[in-house]
Amino acid sequence: MKKIYNLQIDTSYMPAEQSTRGFIVSGESGAEFILYALENGTLKYYNFVDKVFELGNSINTNLKITLTGGNYNNQIVFPSGGGTYTIKLLALPGTEVQSSNKIAITKSMSKASSNAIVTFTAATANTSNYATFPTSTVTGALTYKETFNFDWDIVNASTDGGGFGLRLASAPVTVKETDWYFTTTDTVDGAISPTDANGGLKVVVDDLTDIGVGTIISGVSGGSLSGTPSVIAIDTTNKLLTLNAAQTFADGITLTFKAIGTTAIKNATGMLIKFTPGTVVSAENITKTVRTDATGTTINLNGTYGLTGGDHASMLGYNVTQAASDPVTVSSVSASEGAGSITVSVSQTAIPQSTKLEFIDVYQTINFLGTITIEQLPTTNKTIYLDIDNIITVGTVS
Repeated sequence: MKKIYNLQIDTSYMPAEQSTRGFIVSGESGAEFILYALENGTLKYYNFVDKVFELGNSINTNLKITLTGGNYNNQIVFPSGGGTYTIKLLALPGTEVQSSNKIAITKSMSKASSNAIVTFTAATANTSNYATFPTSTVTGALTYKETFNFDWDIVNASTDGGGFGLRLASAPVTVKETDWYFTTTDTVDGAISPTDANGGLKVVVDDLTDIGVGTIISGVSGGSLSGTPSVIAIDTTNKLLTLNAAQTFADGITLTFKAIGTTAIKNATGMLIKFTPGTVVSAENITKTVRTDATGTTINLNGTYGLTGGDHASMLGYNVTQAASDPVTVSSVSASEGAGSITVSVSQTAIPQSTKLEFIDVYQTINFLGTITIEQLPTTNKTIYLDIDNIITVGTVS
């Protein structure tokens, strides 16, 4: 009885474009087999002569081979677009497969229906304080690789309610890998608590898509979190997550998950990315014009957007009266796009109308300039966020 040892073919996920996969059948000389490839859910078989998948089975779709040198090599061309495929090898009489099956070898593989789009953008809990965020997008197949720069202007809102400027921590301002994250939501399928059989450490969810080891639970639609629970193990058969901290969840509530940093993002989405250290964060000081001659602690301006109260920003300019040792700071802001006023920490003697005043340590626009490397894209569209709340503090009225 002649033996077939193996059918080797790359079964990894294929991109949306036309893809070619070579295969090798290894075995003893004289071993005989038939091999065919089928697009699942259709009646399309691969024609090894015309190199296309076509309706119906024929002599050209059943590849009949007798091994002469121990190995047989060929390839299959998969068309553009999505689909799942089965490649099957059947041993003919007098030949057996060296495996528990003895008769056949089956391989399965899938193709993406379209290339994934990955969007990079900023995120904040203070949406009313910002204009629309810029984005950078990458589109490609699973194995697509690219290194690109992002150049984002993060702009303070031009509104009376949110236009109180943006502040940065003391220099140097750094953007860390853990400032980037991916987020998704899922539904709890069965209540848990610290008093149950699993001590509140195991929760079943409706769908494991985009959840990986290292993903944290950052929010709940009902109840509250105990600490910051992290996923430490996943039972894919039962859709069961094991957490590192006991929780109390009601059945049917929504959990918000965050994959923070490149390792957690890869575990959750399959995407392999690198954020090059050294993202440059820069901003220019704000200049405003005095609307009327100013005396005392109130100064009328031709617009206040971008200025913060709370004595965080200092003021410089012609004829500005300084304190003996401390700078003049802005204590409060009465907001307006074209008018408005500020109160300052030091009473002023006479600042003339039309004087240009410069404000330090508060900004209307902060620029982020950095580099991202894509080493592997996910199979479906994803958005990766930069948590600017870790870097920027929004201004306030006072």
